[in-house]
Amino acid sequence: MWKGAAGINNTCPSGYRLPTVAELNAESTSWSSNNAAGAFNSSLKLSVAGGRYDYNGSLLYVGSYGYYWSSIVDGTLSRHFYVYSSGAGMSYYDRAYGRSVRCIKD
Repeated sequence: MWKGAAGINNTCPSGYRLPTVAELNAESTSWSSNNAAGAFNSSLKLSVAGGRYDYNGSLLYVGSYGYYWSSIVDGTLSRHFYVYSSGAGMSYYDRAYGRSVRCIKD
């Protein structure tokens, strides 16, 4: 998945890709509120699906946080976009963690 659109494990269908940090930040500025409610009410319908731990695959923060991978990779880390009841933002996280994806059209 981390080898770009031409990678053998690309999670997005042909003609789609993971969004950049700038695209995710721009999307969040269009929301009615910069939090989980605004994310869900947006055209992308981002939810608070939580994620998965890297060491055992168990679920974390389901119903409290939504985590979405961006296309930005830095070594073993990648940027992810997160939403929760009080806000939204960007952070680096180890790529071994499970996060949701939203593919956007090229």
